[in-house]
Amino acid sequence: MKIIKVINNNTVCVLDDKGKEQIVSGKGAGFGKKCGEHVDMERVEKMYMVTDSALRKKMIECMSEIPYEYIKVTDDLVSYISERLNVPLNNSLIVAFSDHIAFAIERKKQSMEFLNPLIDSIHDYFPDELALGRYCLAEIKDKLGVELISDEAGFIAMHIINARMGTDMGQVPNMTKMINGCMEIADTFYAGKIDKSTIAYDRFLMHMKFLAKRLFHSQELPNVLSCDEELMSLIKLKYKKHYKCAKYIQDYVMKNYAKMLTEDELLTLAMHLRKISESTF
Repeated sequence: MKIIKVINNNTVCVLDDKGKEQIVSGKGAGFGKKCGEHVDMERVEKMYMVTDSALRKKMIECMSEIPYEYIKVTDDLVSYISERLNVPLNNSLIVAFSDHIAFAIERKKQSMEFLNPLIDSIHDYFPDELALGRYCLAEIKDKLGVELISDEAGFIAMHIINARMGTDMGQVPNMTKMINGCMEIADTFYAGKIDKSTIAYDRFLMHMKFLAKRLFHSQELPNVLSCDEELMSLIKLKYKKHYKCAKYIQDYVMKNYAKMLTEDELLTLAMHLRKISESTF
């Protein structure tokens, strides 16, 4: 592979045998190298095929400014997270995650550590991502010798949520707050009697996560239930109490986030609510 740009002693841009541009990293992979030379494959530890030019630019900038050790730890963590969640995670997570780790470590050195105001909500509604965030903190301590405060696990979890759901990082706090608000409405409506250990509750929570994602991406459920007036009337009648709760959730989302739930969303919510509240009525 021919080198087309030396980023630093550990990272270079190359053209592979198919003429595709890749970013290659490894201890000393760029040391003493010049454009036009071939990379020493024995030094290569990781290759990144980044087709998006904007992301490639960010990755090059990230790798030129952040210590190689941080990048390597981040890459190992992203691979572990992807395996645990059994979903592919794109290279944008490596950029955002390594930048976050570098900044968090720098803040630690300056005694400027931040608490995460969403940590309780993340704990309740994104437990898998938070558990992975805590694993990352342990690995950072072990590999980099830096012990970050426990709230950093919540910030890392937000990066994982963002990458897993394909959302913008700036949307994650509002999505989490919205989910928390909706779940509190349901809990209050059913007088705190919802059994949160059931499969039905897990399904409802998953539905709320994807509902938040659709709303913040301006995506709607296909109009299936509401197209059948007879079925729609039957659901409203049979699940009258649960439909009422769904309407409360709709009002909350509209008032606080200026996003409207469609009739299909309301009907689907009512059916989920009926499942999680069966023991209360």
